Amino acid sequence: MDDESLIQRVLHLRQVEKLSQRQIALTLGIGRKRVRRILKEPPGTKGIPNESILDKYANLIIEWYKQHPHIRATQVFDRLKSYGYTGGYSTIIRFTKPYRVRRPEAFHPLTFLPGQEAQVDWFFFNHERLGQVAGFVYILAYSRYAWGIFYPKTSFEFFLAGHLECFKQIQGVAHCHRYDNIKSVIIKREPVMEYNAQFLDFARFFGFTIHVCNPYSGNEKGRVERLIRDIRGFLYTENFADIKDLNRKFHLWLQRRNETIHRITGKAPKELLSQERLIALPKQEYLARRIIQAIVTKTALIEFETNKYSVPSTCVGKTVEILVYPERLEIALGADIVSRHRRCFDKHRMIQNPLHSESLLELTPQFKMHRIEQLIDQMDTSFHEFLLHQEDDLSRQKVAYELFVLMRTHSREMIISAIRQLNSMRCFKIKALHSLLNLPETQEGHSLWPQDKNLLNLDYQQRSLTDYDELI
Repeated sequence: MDDESLIQRVLHLRQVEKLSQRQIALTLGIGRKRVRRILKEPPGTKGIPNESILDKYANLIIEWYKQHPHIRATQVFDRLKSYGYTGGYSTIIRFTKPYRVRRPEAFHPLTFLPGQEAQVDWFFFNHERLGQVAGFVYILAYSRYAWGIFYPKTSFEFFLAGHLECFKQIQGVAHCHRYDNIKSVIIKREPVMEYNAQFLDFARFFGFTIHVCNPYSGNEKGRVERLIRDIRGFLYTENFADIKDLNRKFHLWLQRRNETIHRITGKAPKELLSQERLIALPKQEYLARRIIQAIVTKTALIEFETNKYSVPSTCVGKTVEILVYPERLEIALGADIVSRHRRCFDKHRMIQNPLHSESLLELTPQFKMHRIEQLIDQMDTSFHEFLLHQEDDLSRQKVAYELFVLMRTHSREMIISAIRQLNSMRCFKIKALHSLLNLPETQEGHSLWPQDKNLLNLDYQQRSLTDYDELI
């Protein structure tokens, strides 16, 4: 049955015999979607093509493609504008698709001298438990020796940290590094190529040159692209508890790969690594960080990546610099570091150090103890558990104040570690904490002592017992 007969048959069954679309499909042995499409089309309109805005330019376009088979759609679009064309670019693309001849791509194999080049790239991996993590990979073009590490983000400080991790692993630096067009390397390409100033400083410090690939030209860094393809094959066959477990298993896989004979070189990358002529690492350390500015709010907080971090109340209203490291934040006012915090990768959290609010608390003594308890309780889950097991509200406030005072002389991480140990032992006494930290026990109710203790060294002459006999 031809198309025209099928259309007439469908219309007859629908309009005359009053069958449903399902019944028509079963009767004719066709799909319901096809029946629905036939019924939606007005009778007599099928096969009539719509008039195109390019119909009057068709012969002109065909002639252009006869003369220049590889002319691009953008060039056709620009030429037609001079002939009065007012349509869109997408219409040009659809119309010229049968005429455009794709030029075959041919690539020259790239060869490199020992130590000449390294190829660097990011890629993303989505895990049901970890979420999205970013993989930093670094491969030496001559030996194919590869290394890398996974991070929670791809921001600039992690980009530098990934380089430093790989430099440490290979004990040197390649003379040239090849990159994609990422913002950590290049800000913009046109009209003049503008590099990231801080990354230029990083490259100058280690002495390597920067080569940026052309846009959409992954073939220019084929070694690292193939490495990423192999890494993905490994990742989708493994399971990971956390990002530390991911990096541990990833590094074991890289070690096995570097010890395996390569299909092209015929030698293991680890064997060829000794032949790489790398730039020696400088003795001075380079810090993997980026610096951004922020203004301290009236509540003595600065905001970074939706989280809020406390600073001393004396910094309110001032412009500070946030020194962003992969695992911590430092807030600097001028040349002084006024605050340090462990970096939080959650969203919309508040990270506070109780000592930053000390001067404000002194102005409100009736509120001071309650606020200190609140700050200590929210600082860490181990503190919350320790305070929760105190006898009453007064005891909780006293213990919170003791912890607050200890932070002046001991690091927060040390106190948190000690509190966690006491919680695991089900011991919630502040004296036990002093014992763990080797502190003297606090004593209450001391007697009064003179400032000059020599006054207590009394000397007297002992009397004879016969003197008492006379009193009897």
